[in-house]
Amino acid sequence: MPKHKSIYTKLILLALLLVISSCVQTTDGNHLKATQGYLDLSHWNFNELGPATLDGEWEFYTDTSYSKLTTQKLAQRDFFPLPAIWKGSTQQGFPVQKQGTAVYRLKVKLPPSPVAYQLYISGMLSVCNVIVNGKDVASSGTFGSDRKSETPVKHLISPTLTPNEGYADIVIEISNFHNKEGGINSSILLGSHEQIEELINYRHISGAIIGGALLVMAVFHIVIFIMRRSSRENLYFGAFCLVWCVATVFNPPSAFLASKFFSIDWSWYIKICLIPTGLAIPLLLIFYNSVFPQRYGVQVSWIFSIIGGVYCIYTIATPPGAYSSIAFAYFLITRIAYVYLFASFINDLRKKRKGAVYLAPGYLVLACAEFDEILFDLNIFGSADFTPYGTFIFILSYSLLMSSRFAETLSSYERVSGELESRKKKEHDHKIIHLRLSKMLDSVDEAILAVNNDLVIDFCNSGFEKLSGFNCKEIQGLNLNEIIESKVHQTAFIELINKQTATDNKTTLEEISLPVAAGKTINVLISIRTIDIESEPIYVMNIRPVQAQPDKRELAVIIMNSSLEYWEKATGRSKADLASESGIWNIYIEKDGYARTQTLDRYLNIETLPERPRWKNIYATAEFVLNNSAQNPEATSELETNLNQLKKMS
Repeated sequence: MPKHKSIYTKLILLALLLVISSCVQTTDGNHLKATQGYLDLSHWNFNELGPATLDGEWEFYTDTSYSKLTTQKLAQRDFFPLPAIWKGSTQQGFPVQKQGTAVYRLKVKLPPSPVAYQLYISGMLSVCNVIVNGKDVASSGTFGSDRKSETPVKHLISPTLTPNEGYADIVIEISNFHNKEGGINSSILLGSHEQIEELINYRHISGAIIGGALLVMAVFHIVIFIMRRSSRENLYFGAFCLVWCVATVFNPPSAFLASKFFSIDWSWYIKICLIPTGLAIPLLLIFYNSVFPQRYGVQVSWIFSIIGGVYCIYTIATPPGAYSSIAFAYFLITRIAYVYLFASFINDLRKKRKGAVYLAPGYLVLACAEFDEILFDLNIFGSADFTPYGTFIFILSYSLLMSSRFAETLSSYERVSGELESRKKKEHDHKIIHLRLSKMLDSVDEAILAVNNDLVIDFCNSGFEKLSGFNCKEIQGLNLNEIIESKVHQTAFIELINKQTATDNKTTLEEISLPVAAGKTINVLISIRTIDIESEPIYVMNIRPVQAQPDKRELAVIIMNSSLEYWEKATGRSKADLASESGIWNIYIEKDGYARTQTLDRYLNIETLPERPRWKNIYATAEFVLNNSAQNPEATSELETNLNQLKKMS
């Protein structure tokens, strides 16, 4: 138990670490902030520190344009933070409207270097023009004074700037009449041309790798679902991967990779960026509940699916607005989903549900990544770079779970395959054994039953069918225990087999009770011998029923018939000759000369045997035959035995 507590503690600490790492915007000791529209980067080492962020207080003027700003005299300078969406008021207390026009301005002092500098600007809402040192250097569309005159086109621009006497006067004029919110919601980067291009390429490549991996995962799991409809978790995970693939290639962390391949209307591009947020949460809940079913998992999944569906419909039907009150309300509602998901996960860990521990890092990081991205959209964070890595970690954790399940399935498959192969071999061997035993034993009149070491019936003949009432075709291949239900009878047979195995001699067990069809039993004598077929010992049992002891009258009839049989075989003479020569029985001569032994004949059948037989005549007849026949003593031993037994009964 302490070991498990340690695991849980480490997982909780990992969760906290991930939350903290995703919720805190990383900075370094040399990070500088613009103040009062001025930023001093003269001591910034671009080679060591990389691109600089132009965050901080920019000069800011609302309801104007750059051209107006240059022709009119400003009464007072005003400032507004960047990055930030348009809300609240400026430093001088002027209200900032969500839609309209505005001008940002920042004077940057650069280090004395002949390096060509470049800007990285994304997240502008909706159109921006960039002017550096009085020259237009880039535009993301057509700047306008209303919705008709404004035309948003690009989501990312990276203009080159040339310092003038070590300074760069950067002006960005913004018009927003297509988005529900305006402003610049992500940091603007300034670096060398190589650094900015490398950053863009890196984000494109990482977005392509992650998006491609997600697409492959999506197709793979959806195909698995098509081939095996019972595994619905593959469908849910495939759909989830597809949603994340779209989010990855359309969103800022990939430097808007999709724009390199698709020419999509600006507003629809924004909507496609927002829709995955409405789909990801429901799919995540449905997927988790399919892998680890929860008590109210179906109901919770339905509730959030409806909420996510409403959000998606709203996003499609209204102008783009990642930072509207509806988006914020959806953000608050989806936090409940994360609380539910995390509580379910902890509960599954506590119950030690198989595979839950594999998903621990993935789900925690994915939750943090989603949280990071939403906070980025809400302009709380300056970047959402954590999202792609969170997705990868999630895929890795799910891959661990699937690998574990696949390994178990493969082991089970191999075990079942081995059992099937073994069974096929046994069936093949059984057929060979049955065929050979049939050739050797099928013509034997006695009842024959053959079993192997495992007491599996390999052969039985027609004599066994007659004796037991079992159908040989039906019982072949069955274990002897399946037709002998009594433990006592099973033990008797097992002892017989074990004795034969130990002595390797012919063993006879008398008076064993053999269960037969219809739930009856008969007493039998069993003699057993071992035959090796295909290097396997086969125990062949000869089974004879134990004859019941005849009564005195039956024994008398048996003795008379045996005496007559032995007389005829030994002397070759007739029944009449026996009666005549022994002088024991009367002979009647018919007119046609035929000799009749009427009295002797009555003693040859139990039904005609007199009520009071002449026992002395029976003794005398048997003794006469024994004394006057030349039969082998072995042939007459049974007659002698029966005669002695009859005398004892008298």
